[in-house]
Amino acid sequence: MALLKYSMRRALPFLVLSFAFISMQVLPFALAAGAADAQHEFAGFLLNPTDGFSYLAKMRQGFDGQWSFVLPYTAGPGEAAAINLYYLLLGHLARGLGWGLIFTFHVARVVGAVALCAALYRLIAATLPVRLQVWAFGLALFGSGLGWVAVLFGGFTSDFWVAEAYPFLAGLANAHFPLGLALQFYVISPARAPRPAAWALASLALAVVYPFGWALAAAVLVGMVLLARLWRQPARGQGQQAACVLLPGLPYAAYALWVVYSHPVLAGWNAQNLTPAMPLWDFVVSFSPALLLALPGAYLAWKQRSIALGLLAVWLVASIVLLYAPFGLQRRLITGLYVPVAVLAVYAAAHFFALRLRLVLTALVMLALPTNLFVLLGMAQAIQQQQPALYLQTDELAAYDWLDEQAAPGALVLAPERNGLHLPAFADVRVWYGHPFETVQAEQRQAELHAFLADPAGQAEFLREHGFEYVLLDDSAIGPDGWVSVFRQGNLEIWAPDEQ
Repeated sequence: MALLKYSMRRALPFLVLSFAFISMQVLPFALAAGAADAQHEFAGFLLNPTDGFSYLAKMRQGFDGQWSFVLPYTAGPGEAAAINLYYLLLGHLARGLGWGLIFTFHVARVVGAVALCAALYRLIAATLPVRLQVWAFGLALFGSGLGWVAVLFGGFTSDFWVAEAYPFLAGLANAHFPLGLALQFYVISPARAPRPAAWALASLALAVVYPFGWALAAAVLVGMVLLARLWRQPARGQGQQAACVLLPGLPYAAYALWVVYSHPVLAGWNAQNLTPAMPLWDFVVSFSPALLLALPGAYLAWKQRSIALGLLAVWLVASIVLLYAPFGLQRRLITGLYVPVAVLAVYAAAHFFALRLRLVLTALVMLALPTNLFVLLGMAQAIQQQQPALYLQTDELAAYDWLDEQAAPGALVLAPERNGLHLPAFADVRVWYGHPFETVQAEQRQAELHAFLADPAGQAEFLREHGFEYVLLDDSAIGPDGWVSVFRQGNLEIWAPDEQ
C-alpha cells in the first residue's frame, strides 16, 4: 500500500501536466467552433490552415475508398502511389465509424497528443534522476524559444511556426506530428531490457506516419552505437535497438523516397517542397534560453560518458548538423528537437547551479513559456475576428456539397485560390491551382488562374484545351462563352459547358 501511494504521488505531477497539455490542445478548437455564427462554420484549423486542408483532402481519398494517393491539387495527378497512408487510413476510419473528416482529424490529433505525453515521460524517466524529471517534462511539453522577445522588436522567429520541433506546436498543427513524435520518442528511448518486437512495430509505424521522424531516429541510434564504441563501452544493446529501428522501417522509407523522386508528377511536387534552414541567429533565438544550457549539458554527457544522456547529446548534435547540411529538406529533420534541448538544459542546470537549482529552473521555465502564450493569444484574436482563413461561409459549403453530389469523380474544376484550396477536402474533384506545394508548377498555374479570372468570358478555348468540367466564380463575374450557370448561392456561381 505504501508503495502504491508513493507511485501515485510520483505520477500525479506528470498526470496534471499531461492533462493541462491535452486541455490546451483541445480548448482553442472548441472555442473556435463555438464562435461560428449562422453564416460561418469553423474550418477546423488554427495553425497553418493551408496544409490543414491538404490533410483533409488526403483523408477524403481514403473516405472515398482509396488506399493509394494522387495529388488532388494538380490537374494531371498521374498514377496513384502508396504514400500518405496515415491520412488515407483516417479517411477509411471516418467512413467506417460514420464520423466527419474534421472530427476524425481532431480525434486522431488528440490521441496523438496523449501518446506524445506518455512517450515523453518514458524518455525522460530513462535519462534523468527523479528529482529533475518533472521539470524536464514540463519544460519539454510547454516550453519554446525567445521568439516573444523578437516580437517586441518586430521579429517573427521559427518558434512560432516550425511546429515539428516543439511538442506544444506539434499537437496544435496536425494529426501526424504528435503521433510521429510519440513513436520517435519511443524508439529512441533507452530501455532496461531489449524489446525487439515493440521497436520493430513502432519503427514501421513511424516510417509510415512520419518518415522524417524515422530518418532522424535511425540516425540518432546509429550515432549512439558509434559513440558507445568510441567510448569503448559495450554497444550490443544499442546495436540491437538501432537494428530493430533501422531495418523494419527502411523498406517503406526507401519506397517513399524513391517514389517522390521517380514519379513524373510527385517529383514536380517534391521539387517545390523545399524547407530550408532558418538563419543561425533565428535558430539560436528559437531554442534559447534552454539551448544555452543544453550545449554545455551535451558536453557534460560526453565528458561523463553517460549512455542515456549521450543519446540526447547525439540527437541534439545530429539535428543541428542535418539542419545546416546542403540539401532541400533541412528543416524537416529537426523533429522534436526541443525535447533534447529541454532535457539537457535541466541536467546542466542541476550540475552548474545545484545550490540555486529551483530558482534557475523557475527562471528557465518562465522565459520559455511566453512564446506559446503568444501563439494562444494570436489564435484567440483570430477567432474573435473570425478571420477568413479559419472560417468557411455557408454559401461556400453549399457550392462544395453541390459539386460533391453532381460532379463525376476526379472532375477538373477551375476555382479561385481560396476555393481551390478547399474543394478537394469536400468533394472528389481536382483543381487547377489550390496549394503552393501540392499544385505542380504552382507559380505558372497560379498565373494562369489569375489571367482567367481577369477575363472569364474570353477564356473558352483555355477551358476546352485542358478539359475543365466546372468553373466556380464570384457571381459578379461573367461566365465563360458557351457555358451555363448550374448553381448559384450567395456570391458564388458554378458554370458548366452548354451541351446543346
